[in-house]
Amino acid sequence: MNTKPIGPTTHGAIDYGFVTLQALAPTLFHLKGSARTLCYAFAGTQGLINTFTDHPLGLKPFIPLRVHGQLETPFVPALVVLPWLTGALKQRNARRFFFSFFAVALANYLLTDYKANERKESKPDAL
Repeated sequence: MNTKPIGPTTHGAIDYGFVTLQALAPTLFHLKGSARTLCYAFAGTQGLINTFTDHPLGLKPFIPLRVHGQLETPFVPALVVLPWLTGALKQRNARRFFFSFFAVALANYLLTDYKANERKESKPDAL
């Protein structure tokens, strides 16, 4: 039985929201230098992954949702590690953004049922 409340459609919608927020963050939070670059890189990466993921909001779905989850395993910690390694966290607004974004992304990751599509496919059709 699934105990994770976020399914494929909701996860896809949240991810598209994340892409939008990451793309707008440099302007909204006045981020400069590596913080700005990382926001755009994260937005582009997340956007591509989400676009090609097999969920109802995927535009060209060929990445299984389970693999999407496996790709997010290193991606979520990178939301804090890369800004730290590049010095982007020296900006107060960047610290606020990246730590807050990391917390929300981690919650999304932990609460998503990445195997939902597999269970749906394994159910026999009703007569």
